[in-house]
Amino acid sequence: MSFFCDLCDMETVIELDTIELWGYHGCYKQEQLVGNRYAIDVKLIVDASRAVATDDVKEALNYVEVYQVVKEQMAITQHLVESVVNNIVVELRRCFFDKGLKGGVVRVAKLAPPVGGQMKSVSVSMNI
Repeated sequence: MSFFCDLCDMETVIELDTIELWGYHGCYKQEQLVGNRYAIDVKLIVDASRAVATDDVKEALNYVEVYQVVKEQMAITQHLVESVVNNIVVELRRCFFDKGLKGGVVRVAKLAPPVGGQMKSVSVSMNI
């Protein structure tokens, strides 16, 4: 039995750290043909009071489902990393609003971008 009631607002942070996926995003035709490695971080602020009160995954914002949303959106080729991040944010809002999603941040980093020199990554972050 939980000490928290389902009427209490229990602000909780769920983080998916460094999801590594391959994507075909970029302004250059070669980037869209060959692809590149990406690292995606998702930080979600949720009201977890119902999930905690019931200890039921059906009441929780399920991080496996969040991962699937990220994977699906990364599979849609875009010219801009900004567009990729926006697609993820919009879909997370759509899918998880009813699961207590209150906000958060999505960060997509293109690893070793083709800039003509050494660079670990370039990234774009967007608030949910």
